[in-house]
Amino acid sequence: MTTQIAIRLDDGELAALDTEVVEGRAASRSETVRRGIARLQRDQRYRREEAVLVGLARRGEAVYPDLDGLLDLRHAVLD
Repeated sequence: MTTQIAIRLDDGELAALDTEVVEGRAASRSETVRRGIARLQRDQRYRREEAVLVGLARRGEAVYPDLDGLLDLRHAVLD
């Protein structure tokens, strides 16, 4: 489902959208806005994941338990 919304942009913001279209990085203003929202959503997800990892580290829990033994592997001596 999609919902149409109306927004107000200043001249600089509108020019930035148009530049993306003119230079071929987006097919339309709408696509440019959707890509910007997708980036915002990724940033929000990364911040949530970061908060979980910080919480684990503060409690002294393994952040990446699958990798805990990785640095303990014996390596061949190099001359």
